[in-house]
Amino acid sequence: MKLCMLCLSIFTLSCEKNPAAYTLPNETVNAPVLTSAKVQTVKVNGKWRLYKDGQVYYVRGAAANQFYDKIDDYGGNTFRTYSTNDSTQKTLDLAKANGLSVMMGIWVNRERDGFNYNDPVAVKAQLDRIKEEVMRFKDHPAVLIWCIGNEAESMYTNLKLWDAVGEIAKMIHEIDPNHPTSVALAGVDPVRIKDMMQRAPDVDILSINTYAPQMPTNLGNIQAAGWTKPYMVSEYGPRGAQSMAPEPTRVLPWGGIVEQTSTEKAVIYQQVYKDWIYGNVNNGCIGSYVFVWGYQMHGDVVNWYGTHDRKGRTNATVDALQFSWTGQYPSNRAPVITSRNDMLMNGKRPEDIVKVKKSSKNIATVTASDPDGDPLTYEWVVMLEGTSAADGGFPPGIPGLIETQNSKNINFTAPASPGEYRLYVFVYDNHNKVASACVPFLVE
Repeated sequence: MKLCMLCLSIFTLSCEKNPAAYTLPNETVNAPVLTSAKVQTVKVNGKWRLYKDGQVYYVRGAAANQFYDKIDDYGGNTFRTYSTNDSTQKTLDLAKANGLSVMMGIWVNRERDGFNYNDPVAVKAQLDRIKEEVMRFKDHPAVLIWCIGNEAESMYTNLKLWDAVGEIAKMIHEIDPNHPTSVALAGVDPVRIKDMMQRAPDVDILSINTYAPQMPTNLGNIQAAGWTKPYMVSEYGPRGAQSMAPEPTRVLPWGGIVEQTSTEKAVIYQQVYKDWIYGNVNNGCIGSYVFVWGYQMHGDVVNWYGTHDRKGRTNATVDALQFSWTGQYPSNRAPVITSRNDMLMNGKRPEDIVKVKKSSKNIATVTASDPDGDPLTYEWVVMLEGTSAADGGFPPGIPGLIETQNSKNINFTAPASPGEYRLYVFVYDNHNKVASACVPFLVE
């Protein structure tokens, strides 16, 4: 979620209908069938491939919060978790029932959270706990890869972290030779990768959590570190809500940030996959996990990432993922709000610093369309910044402020209390699909 603005090409999601515009690469060309059923990384004609059950298995995955069972409907084949818990067995069973695999997250404690890697007793207890987790689940047919930690190196100083990771990876190889090991890093820092390589040689796959502005530099940084094994993009998406400094016009004076429309986000997801994930299929990239399948609050913004609303309606990112994974769009696609400039509050765009008086009367409008000509309905919501439902999803909003729903033009009353708010619009078709846009505003 860092630097380097991603330049969007003419590869536009909102109007592209012709699958021939994207030639889906075939990672199985000249790849032999193996007799072994275990999951393994293999070099085929000098190119890294992941094998599962004797066949090449390109990772078309999602970091899933909800709706795990729907991933395969759109061409995905796997999802990732971040730790084991009381629901892990149920999650693995659900994956198997839907023809999916799971990159199993193993929680590795972080120095920034107070864990001391100079404490041999604590490090041994962590290793023992992880060994028990691996023993418990290693024989489940849905297990794909063991991911040792998620951004455990974030804000760290003690290189003994990598010694601990190395011991974990070595232990996994000893008790479970059927599944490879990986480590998910925050970004692609060549120094950190070098430190990991030196102290944790049993890591088989490098996983990187990296977001749109950083994507063009990933391969070069991986190569600069001297990493010669395969890698995956274990999280990807638009710029993170906490990494907005390179786009100052999207940072408002009170600290609020301007969100992209669901259509703008989908364009980014699709181009990132085309150019920097599948585009590197012959440069060591064995797949990816999109962030985030379902919905999840990010920072103070409830709708920043996500592919679904709370009722399971899908937005254009799911259309983009199906196109990326299969080369074909769904037969029916989500409504379109092409640009955040297509939503106005009191005639102002989201970047125009919208301030209003408490309990004042206001107007808003949105321009939306549907690729299939479906009839559209509208829902408008005013919500206090930083609030969410108990599950991290979208809250019901502040009641009584919108005068008339289900219109592209509305009148509404500002909240009675000063503070930071967002006006959201959700545009629905009649095929369980949705588009969204919002304007952040300040009540004085």
